[in-house]
Amino acid sequence: MKITLTPSLDVQTHDAPTSDALNSWYGDRPAVRRLWAIRNDEATDAAALRVIVMLEPSPDGDDASPRWMANGPQWAQELSERLAGSVQLERIDGPLPDEFEIEGEGVLLSALSWRDCTLLQD
Repeated sequence: MKITLTPSLDVQTHDAPTSDALNSWYGDRPAVRRLWAIRNDEATDAAALRVIVMLEPSPDGDDASPRWMANGPQWAQELSERLAGSVQLERIDGPLPDEFEIEGEGVLLSALSWRDCTLLQD
């Protein structure tokens, strides 16, 4: 599946409760630079919603791993509770090209990036 770093018209907004919950969660987590939510209605496992995040680098360097290790499991639990279902939370590292591929298929439900200051550099 192709994902773009620029806001996309391909984002499905028919699921307002999910979008609202993701917006709220993203807004409350300043360490999360970008968020993509992908629904796979044909998923055979319990996690039909994939949430992919890109984190802000740590203040003392470019490594987001300590933040991920410290918060990843708690964030996954919070998302599962807010979305009333199983969520597969994943992290990707930047910088990324404007368009990139991820494994799997689905429908892009949400693409949040208003916190990403790198968008202002162009």
